[in-house]
Amino acid sequence: MSRVKVAEYAILFWRDGNLIWDDYLHHRQFALTPESVGLLRWFSSWRDIDTIGEPGELHRAIAERLVEEKVLIREDSVEHKEEVRLLTQWRDWGPSTRYHHFASRTDESVSYLDPVTDHETFAAKAGRTPPPEVVKSFPNQPITVTTPDTKDLSKWPRPALVDALFARRSTRRFSPEAVPLDMLGTLIDIAAGPIDIIENEETGSVIRKTSPSAGARSPIELYLHVNKVHGLQSGVYHYAASRGGLERIRRPARPALLQRAVGEQSWLAEAPVLLVYTAVLERSRWRFSSMRAYRDILIELGHLSQTVLLTATAMGLGSVVATAVSDSLIEQIIGVDPISEPVLAVTGLGFSK
Repeated sequence: MSRVKVAEYAILFWRDGNLIWDDYLHHRQFALTPESVGLLRWFSSWRDIDTIGEPGELHRAIAERLVEEKVLIREDSVEHKEEVRLLTQWRDWGPSTRYHHFASRTDESVSYLDPVTDHETFAAKAGRTPPPEVVKSFPNQPITVTTPDTKDLSKWPRPALVDALFARRSTRRFSPEAVPLDMLGTLIDIAAGPIDIIENEETGSVIRKTSPSAGARSPIELYLHVNKVHGLQSGVYHYAASRGGLERIRRPARPALLQRAVGEQSWLAEAPVLLVYTAVLERSRWRFSSMRAYRDILIELGHLSQTVLLTATAMGLGSVVATAVSDSLIEQIIGVDPISEPVLAVTGLGFSK
């Protein structure tokens, strides 16, 4: 008889007092019995089923059932070869990365609602559980109202989209020159400001922006760590779309702390402006119960950050996006809860040196 071992394409977690086997590769979940858990420990490495000790018959029967359910896999079987391919391709990134990808992967068994049914479903849900606000604000904090100007682009070096696309480069040397407030306000408004607000009594308000958002939930929030902006005191700001400006919510971070927070990348710490992107998870969670919603949030981050980069390039500003940063320190600096509003990435802004 061929040897068997525990499959490595699953994770275990507790739910309602039960230990759940979550096979993310094949999208199957079931609770494990205490006897099964003991067998998983025994077969953590390749063993013959006949090596099971007393009481043998019951445990051998359970082991055979676990093989049928692909919890245990036989050596050189189709499942074993599939596992080898999986681990070869994904091992360096660890189990959590492959878990998120495959657990949120859809196959032909997944069906989606047509537009009419989708609207009816979420209108009914909104009646039971109103959707969260699609904007965030600190109404008691002082605000600097920004007046974006996109009517006259004659002063922009590259107002044409194609010119901006081909000229965009990652800037890692910023000039000490301060960024004018009107430039910053215009850039932020283009990237994250509302084009218009669609009021719907049944499903709640949605905001249309220059970047797409899955389900029009707009989970991304923008914070700014301001070092050098003409007409703006240094500090931590939040962009309040509903108030049309920048709310000063905190003092600037100590230089040493900021340097650590951005991974010792001095060009980020010294940038006149550091944009921080966060995600208010409840906005997307209200609309989408599937794990795939987190993919949508990251895709939206890509859309929005690219809008920032292209707009900065068009205006004559240098910019760079970075994800190699300390999430925990940046969360401390801007004052957000990493469980409900995690940091996703940062963008440095300023004039190129």
